[in-house]
Amino acid sequence: MRAWLMNISLVDGWFPATLFSVTAVLAAILLGTAIWETVAGSRDGGKRTFAVVVCPVVIAIIAGIAGLVIAWLLSDVFVVFGVELGPHVVAWAGCGCAIIGFAICYAVPHRGVLRAVAVVLTVFAVLSAATGIDQAYGEYATIGSLLGQDTYREADLTGMAKRSDLISVTQWKQEKADGSVSNIPAHGEVRKVNIPATASHFEARKALVYLPPAALATAKHKPALPVILMMSGQPGSPGRVFAAGGIQTMMDDYAQHHGGLAPIVIAADQLGDDSHNTLCVDSPVYGNALTYLTKDVVDWVKANLPAAQQAQDWAIAGFSQGATCSLQIGANHPDLFGTIIPTGSELKPTNGSESSMISRFFHGDRTAYEKQIPINAIRNHAPSNQTLVIGAGERDRESVRNVERIAPVAQQAGMHVTAVESLDNAHDWHAVQDTLRYGLAVFGYNTGLSDAKPKLVDYPNLKRISI
Repeated sequence: MRAWLMNISLVDGWFPATLFSVTAVLAAILLGTAIWETVAGSRDGGKRTFAVVVCPVVIAIIAGIAGLVIAWLLSDVFVVFGVELGPHVVAWAGCGCAIIGFAICYAVPHRGVLRAVAVVLTVFAVLSAATGIDQAYGEYATIGSLLGQDTYREADLTGMAKRSDLISVTQWKQEKADGSVSNIPAHGEVRKVNIPATASHFEARKALVYLPPAALATAKHKPALPVILMMSGQPGSPGRVFAAGGIQTMMDDYAQHHGGLAPIVIAADQLGDDSHNTLCVDSPVYGNALTYLTKDVVDWVKANLPAAQQAQDWAIAGFSQGATCSLQIGANHPDLFGTIIPTGSELKPTNGSESSMISRFFHGDRTAYEKQIPINAIRNHAPSNQTLVIGAGERDRESVRNVERIAPVAQQAGMHVTAVESLDNAHDWHAVQDTLRYGLAVFGYNTGLSDAKPKLVDYPNLKRISI
């Protein structure tokens, strides 16, 4: 029962459809009743008509406009969330405020059942608006993710594969063709694991690991698979990466079209807590997040999973704060990551004012801070042969501008760059999925999982950003 409840989808399926339908029905009942009362007439005459129809409608219009304006100011003018939330979020805020205003104003002059219906409508309007906003942003995919819970099983994957038993992807394909590989599962598996912070002592939450079907097949040898290290935004968590990013579905779909082959995906915790923004550096504030990611996580994966060892077979990706981290870490560590796939990146790591950041996180060393700015990191390690697939939501204008500044620098540094915008999306996980899906195709081709070179025209929801 608990697993069923935690896995109820908030972004599609019966739950949001029911929520929206009930809200619409309740609003229609109240509006229809008000119209009927007006047509039927009453002893209060014109005053009654104004009270039951005109006043609620006027209040609804005023509340809706107020909601739209406030949401627009917070999102696009003052940018209090650090990013523009997009027109869908603003529209849901206005719609929710309009229905709530109508319901509250309707409840005042009524008693009994109609007042109760108005109160229930208020509650459903709040829930519907919140769900609509979540659907637009894509952050909380299930009730479990909203409550910080998940149903992923914990597992000890220590020693799952020995290096001596690993063969190349090409060799594995040949063995599969020869019939030496059997029982390839239809789907991969996601497991929750504890990655020891041996070198960093960073207090990270448990990571999530996606193992593709090829890693689970019955065979004497396992393929040394490419790896994607994926990070959430802030606030965020490894569970949020998989739920909001649709990682398992995306990777399983890729595996089905490539004989069970897909990358291993590691969602590692770069934050330690939803409220922490570590800047993905080693600091006295939140601990050694950078060492955890680049040493503890990388070493553990290479030692225990059927993972490739070379940098060209590793990608680092992320959304928002995690995108900024993927850029600064990827550019600063070309020895670890051959591909970088950020979506919605900032121009620089940000936690408070620049002066306070340098003081708190970098012991007052401005040079150390400057090295973590992605553009500087790219220039400092040029020339580079890395691949960069960088994206942003079309309606996330700030992130699009960031892409337009970062991509040319990366190209000048020698990187193989593709810059894209996700059509009709903003700073949200829908943009992440679009960018990552194309980035996965590029990464898969570069690492030998696929023989077909991807074409951007085959991804209709993506548009190339001119560099």
